[in-house]
Amino acid sequence: MFDSGDRFRSFSQLRKLYAADNDGLARALAVAIIFGVVSYLSIAYTQNVDGIATVWPANGITLAAVILAKRPWRRHQILFLCFIANIIANIFAHRELATNIGFALTNTLETYVAFRLINFKESKPSEFRSLRFLMSFSIAAMASSAIAAIAAAFIAAATYEAVTLHVFTSWFFADLLGLLTVTPAIVRLRLARTTPSSTASSWETCALFTALAMTMVLVVGLPERYLAFLIMPVLVLIACRLGPNATSAATLLMSAAVLACTALGLQSGQQVSELAVLTDVQMTQLLILTAFLTVMPLAETIDSQSRLQERLSAEIALRDGLNDHLQTQEQAISEQKAELEKMHNRLKEAIEILPEGIVILDADNRYVAWNKKYAQIYHRAIDTIVVGGSLEEAVRIGLERQMYPEAFGREEAWLAERLKNLRTPALPHEQLLDDGRCYLIEECRTSEGGLISLRIDITEMKQREASIRLLFENNPLPMFVVSRDQMAILAVNNAAASHYGYTRRDFSRLSLREIQSGDLILPLESNVQHIGQTDEPQSFKHYRRDGRSMEVEVYVRPLVHEGRDALLIAAIDVTERRKADRKAAYMARHDALTSLPNRHLLAERMQLAMARAKRGDRMALLLLDLDNFKVVNDTLGHAAGDELLQVMADRLTKTLRETDTVARLGGDEFAVLIVDLDHPSSATKLAERLISILSEPVRIGTKDVICGGSVGIAMAPDHSCDPIELFRLADLALYAAKEDQRGTYRLFERELDAKVKARNLLETEVRDAINNNEFEIHYQPIFCVQTMRAVGAEALLRWRHPRLGLASPADFIPIAEEIGMIADLGAKVLRQACKEAMAWPDQTSVSVNVSAIELEAESFVDTVKTALAESGLPSHRLIIEVTESTIMKDVQLATHILRQVCDLGVEIAMDDFGTGYSSLSSLTKVPFQKIKIDRSFVRDLAISMEARAILSTIVELARTLGMRTTAEGVETAEQFEIVKDYGCTLAQGFLFQKAQPSDVIREILRAEPDTRQNAA
Repeated sequence: MFDSGDRFRSFSQLRKLYAADNDGLARALAVAIIFGVVSYLSIAYTQNVDGIATVWPANGITLAAVILAKRPWRRHQILFLCFIANIIANIFAHRELATNIGFALTNTLETYVAFRLINFKESKPSEFRSLRFLMSFSIAAMASSAIAAIAAAFIAAATYEAVTLHVFTSWFFADLLGLLTVTPAIVRLRLARTTPSSTASSWETCALFTALAMTMVLVVGLPERYLAFLIMPVLVLIACRLGPNATSAATLLMSAAVLACTALGLQSGQQVSELAVLTDVQMTQLLILTAFLTVMPLAETIDSQSRLQERLSAEIALRDGLNDHLQTQEQAISEQKAELEKMHNRLKEAIEILPEGIVILDADNRYVAWNKKYAQIYHRAIDTIVVGGSLEEAVRIGLERQMYPEAFGREEAWLAERLKNLRTPALPHEQLLDDGRCYLIEECRTSEGGLISLRIDITEMKQREASIRLLFENNPLPMFVVSRDQMAILAVNNAAASHYGYTRRDFSRLSLREIQSGDLILPLESNVQHIGQTDEPQSFKHYRRDGRSMEVEVYVRPLVHEGRDALLIAAIDVTERRKADRKAAYMARHDALTSLPNRHLLAERMQLAMARAKRGDRMALLLLDLDNFKVVNDTLGHAAGDELLQVMADRLTKTLRETDTVARLGGDEFAVLIVDLDHPSSATKLAERLISILSEPVRIGTKDVICGGSVGIAMAPDHSCDPIELFRLADLALYAAKEDQRGTYRLFERELDAKVKARNLLETEVRDAINNNEFEIHYQPIFCVQTMRAVGAEALLRWRHPRLGLASPADFIPIAEEIGMIADLGAKVLRQACKEAMAWPDQTSVSVNVSAIELEAESFVDTVKTALAESGLPSHRLIIEVTESTIMKDVQLATHILRQVCDLGVEIAMDDFGTGYSSLSSLTKVPFQKIKIDRSFVRDLAISMEARAILSTIVELARTLGMRTTAEGVETAEQFEIVKDYGCTLAQGFLFQKAQPSDVIREILRAEPDTRQNAA
């Protein structure tokens, strides 16, 4: 019962195993309980007339458990516990103690002997398959049952009475039935999941087992013995249809049926004649044994045949599969042979069309194959190139025919060297032939010892190398060839020797590191064939022999120099270019005249300062504008202006701290960036100091010039932390300072920004109004002083603003000029005035004011022509009014344009005479027909004799020049009388009529003169 590996374990080790194997102990205890219950039921309810159980299944249960146990100590536990359970069952069955213990020992002995005999005959006692195993098991069961029956007979004789032959055979048959029917059934059912299931349906299985149970009841319960023959057909059907496992279960069912019938008292009478050897119960037992020993071999035989048939079918299928596989392999081999043949042909074709010559030799350096190019290369020795021919012999014949110029005069040495390379191919080598072609030979041995040799035509490459060598020597740029590993200088050109001051001999003793600061950036690969060129230049400092340094840009290319990995380096001296670049970079960030930072550098420093301002630091930006710089520039010249700017820049720089920045923005504008301000008042104090410094006299040549300046201040983070916004706010403050009073400063206030925004809004509205034709033309009539008849009207532009109401030209004309739309607006007014004047009386005229910007436009004359042509208005009815200041901006241009207008027949009038430059020469140069006296003179006529004297002078001047005069702004009768008395020809003003819309003015011009007004 011990395995070979466990045979020599000590008792202490086995005890530990028993204690540790809780699962085995639990199973052994379960087996013992089942054993005890079955034993008690067999003793108590299934005894025959001899007091012996019909079938003893308990030993079969114990033997099945021992067979299924995998460990020897579990078998010990099962036997021991079943022994105890047997004693307990016997106690409950009221047996004497000695008999009790004796019978328990016989049962344990029976199980132990049966297992040992099975284990002795079979290596795997739990299989229960094959006839051989069934025979071994049957023999073991008979032997152990016989030994147990003999032992029980001795115990019975020793304890209470002698045993008869009927009792002995009953014991033997009961134990044998228990082992043969119970043990195989339990083991087979336990291992049923590892064996194939039968093909019979479930209803067929139930029907067969039901028939067997009913037959057993009939056989056991009825006295007719011939009924026993009914069992065999059922068992045979079960064996044939359901297999060995079901057959074992069937024999177990037969024993169970016997037990059940015995327990229920359904057995036929048990009386036998004295001559009878076996009782009816024993006959039943013998019947079951016979059925088991007959049917079970049949079932095993059928099962073996089924397995054999399956194995044969599998082997046949395997053989068929192998045949198919062999056929597939043969087909694949044939296809592979065909493919190899194709590949061989393609390889031959590919070798044949290669532009390089290729030859294949065997291990003895004899020709195997070659291509057309190889034959062409050695065409003078083509008779030696045959399959099996020796390459060495071909080379010798080539030497005799003088095919190798390099071998002239040293034929034997050259041949020895060539044969050495042939035997042990190493690095590629070159070969020059007598036709002038040069070939690179690359050779390698194959695994079989053969040789593959390649001839690459490098004639053109050698010619290029010669050209490159010539280019290298004569290149104007310094060029070096250095070794890749040590950076040793291997060669230099003439330019390098001349530029660096070293001789070629000196260079040969130097490395690149000795004349260069820093290492080259090289590709990582060491194989020259894979090195990529470095397209980007690398910057270094190089040193001449006299120690002077120069900045160079080097370009690196890989090459092979005399068989070594090397680098070709071209060095470009960029010293002067770098100086120029640095100077250009400086000039890009500094003012050329004053060397102060310019607007770009100021913006960079403002960005840094704004970052600090966002963290809470205070800084200020001051914008400065020189007040009288234009006067100095115009009177003393631009050189004086430049000198003044330099002096002012120097003063500002000396006044500020090193951490502050003063920059020139252009013209006479400067900016000062102050950082680390402790208080806002510090910025205003600095502004006062700067204004004081700028106001100090400056000596320019022999004159002292006082310039002065205005300052605008914006602070961060108080006003803004955005550089562009802060600059804008400081510019607003500067503009306000110049508007208020020159020579002062203004700190930015939110009201300034509001004014600018309002101005910007008004600019947008003016632009929209011009585009949308929102302007209206009102006309103020002009009267003849003598007749009081309306002779014309002046076109005055009005704008009905949604917020401001009816706006006068003074509110929007300057804005239209600033935004560059005055020309469009003037052209629209001119066209509309001409069209509306066509509805007036023929003797009336329309006057239109023209600004300087309109007059300077090249298209002004065309605009006048277009307005007259579109409206049909006669040219003599149109009067163009221009101011003195408009003419004086460019007298020559204005005169030229106005003469063209006058040539059209249009009348020219000088508006606001006496308020501008009052240049009398303009009256003679420009073809004026009328002078309009400014309202400022007319307003003071009643109270000022000076005004009357000016009026008299203007009227007399106009009369002398043959011009008419118009008095503007006549508001009282007294003013009108004075104007009339002094000889003015025309008058206009509120005394007569305010400016009216076109429909109203049309009626006024058509009306008869007012005699009452004339009388006044």
